[in-house]
Amino acid sequence: MFNYPALIRLFVVYLLLNLIYQPFSFAQKKSCSCRNNFDELVAKVATNYPGYTIKITTENQAAFNLFTDSLRNIADTANAVTCFSVLQSWTAYFKDRHLALVFKDIPENKDLIDQIFANSESFPLSRDSLLKKWATTTDYPLEGLWTLSGMYEVAVIKKDNGYLGIILKGDNTYWKPGQVKFKLQPESNECWKVIQYNQYHMQDTFRAYVDERSYIMDLKSYNWEKTFPGQPGLKTIPADSFYFSKIDSNNTILRLPSFALPYKPLIDSLITSNFYTITHTPHLIVDLRGNVGGYNLCFEKLLPLLYTNPVITPGPVFKSTTENIHLYKMMLKSPLFPKDKKAPFTSMLNNLKKNKNGYYQTPADTTRYPQVYTQPEKIGLLIDEGSASATELLILDAKQSKKVTLFGKRSAGVVDYINLVAPRPLSCYRFLLWIPTARLASLPQHPIDNTGILPDVEIPHHENWINYVSQYLENLDLKIVNTSK
Repeated sequence: MFNYPALIRLFVVYLLLNLIYQPFSFAQKKSCSCRNNFDELVAKVATNYPGYTIKITTENQAAFNLFTDSLRNIADTANAVTCFSVLQSWTAYFKDRHLALVFKDIPENKDLIDQIFANSESFPLSRDSLLKKWATTTDYPLEGLWTLSGMYEVAVIKKDNGYLGIILKGDNTYWKPGQVKFKLQPESNECWKVIQYNQYHMQDTFRAYVDERSYIMDLKSYNWEKTFPGQPGLKTIPADSFYFSKIDSNNTILRLPSFALPYKPLIDSLITSNFYTITHTPHLIVDLRGNVGGYNLCFEKLLPLLYTNPVITPGPVFKSTTENIHLYKMMLKSPLFPKDKKAPFTSMLNNLKKNKNGYYQTPADTTRYPQVYTQPEKIGLLIDEGSASATELLILDAKQSKKVTLFGKRSAGVVDYINLVAPRPLSCYRFLLWIPTARLASLPQHPIDNTGILPDVEIPHHENWINYVSQYLENLDLKIVNTSK
């Protein structure tokens, strides 16, 4: 018998299909009046966002109206360069990283993006001068060249009592050489205040452990690796790499830094090719630090290893509006949509239509696997503030296992509102708007967004997390009996 929530989890993986199948898009005009697009943005979110009536209450309605009216007045005179920040300021009120205004990936936007971010804080540097200086000496241990997956290169330089991370090589669209990507200010015990800027130069402030002598720097979901100056012969595992390793006779580690769909074959291969070792070693450490999520399908082969008892997942609550239903109908028509899922999905879509202009909650899902593996008998999941979205759905499932202990820091808190399905164009051809179509059933009583999921065991920043977890699991009194279901 088919379970609806399993379908919903599965079809999170199709939320980007529209990027390769254009009929998902609504007809789009080229009216780039900022006021018109602001009003359209407000109307779309108020109508289709399942968090609107939860986040806009009788207590804050008046203040929210004033906030909206003030931005509407600014939008009346905003030009193409200033309009984006006006629209983005309004969506930011909801503090939901799944509710987002983005630029459409078209050549016409490049010059506009350049102008919008032209005044970002800058600190021009000469790469050749820095290399020459650092080849002989570095006055401060963090100074040097750092890379993020080869996509960005920054020069970390000493500034006052902290450091600046300055772009040397960017993406040539959103980030240009000389712009400040992050700032580090020391606090105490190797704990630093970090100000980091995302793709759209929006500020995120948090605290992180930074070892000034390390060659890996984990700044939330960004894992930077030092490339120069380095110690001769120093070998480091790339911070964003996938790998499996047997640490010793009692411990294996599986590193999964992303659940982006292109990585699914790699993740499946890592698990299946090492399945014997995993199921014949007492402890498994699954490192999910910095994994900002992606697609639930990517971790399907991990779930049987975590399993000890039926996993109960309450059905999500859908906001059933004309536009949301249209997105699902278009997804169903896609030639990429799996034929074996069409019948149950059509049934769900019919229920959305029956509850038009209201809400529809799918039935709860109970997942069972045929057996509980004797080993690994203890499993540690490493999480931090970079663990987000689909990764948090995995964490929620894993918490139900008697084998699993969560270690590290609280997760990112980006999972309350889900199933984006496809981006929605605004009248201005430059913009796309992402709006979730469903929310977790635990809302509003038990929100996760902007709070995160707490670990069972918090690890101090200065500890070596892998060593800490292996020692903790060794002393953990836990025994799971092998059973068949």
